[in-house]
Amino acid sequence: MVISVRERSPEVVPPGAVAPSAGESPVVAELRGSDFRAREDLGQHFLRSPGIASRLLELAGLRAGDAVLEVGAGLGTLSAAVARAGHRIWAVEKDPRVAEALCAALEPYGERARPLLSDVRAVDLDRELPVGTVFLSILPFDWPLAFGIAAHVFGSTAKVARGLAVLPAATADHTAAGDWFGAGLRLEEVDGISRHDFWPPAAVPLRVVSITRC
Repeated sequence: MVISVRERSPEVVPPGAVAPSAGESPVVAELRGSDFRAREDLGQHFLRSPGIASRLLELAGLRAGDAVLEVGAGLGTLSAAVARAGHRIWAVEKDPRVAEALCAALEPYGERARPLLSDVRAVDLDRELPVGTVFLSILPFDWPLAFGIAAHVFGSTAKVARGLAVLPAATADHTAAGDWFGAGLRLEEVDGISRHDFWPPAAVPLRVVSITRC
């Protein structure tokens, strides 16, 4: 099917139900009411609210002229917030089922927003990106996958200067002592985010972390 701060106190949600999210994207609402199934092999969970995307943008501390790379852009909720704020965005998405929705979300921003429908490992990031690009992503809610993507991005090009990512809490906990498994990256928790800000809801607690080079 092709679709055209610290963690807050847990919401009281009946088993199997989905907690309400203020200002939920109509595209996400459509997905929830369809037979679409998120891919577990990609650690796939979709950001439900443009308001949360704006909050992540603020936490990233982008400056005028900063370019952004998002891996796992999904339906384009975060990428569109980046472009709407005036930044250039390279939005990489592997799942062809959501390609139409991603392109539609970014189409209003013209050349400022570039969707790349590919596995990030097949993208020549060193050629595509400008110097000083900021990595801003909701990484897979599976810590080995999350680590692999971040390590690839920062290891394949020096043009990515720093990053901000949503990660499973286990990923942040594994790296609390410093260098991220020898990848030359340092993570620091800067905020939390509710697992119910995503569809399907995350099965584990989440963290918002900054990523810098050691």
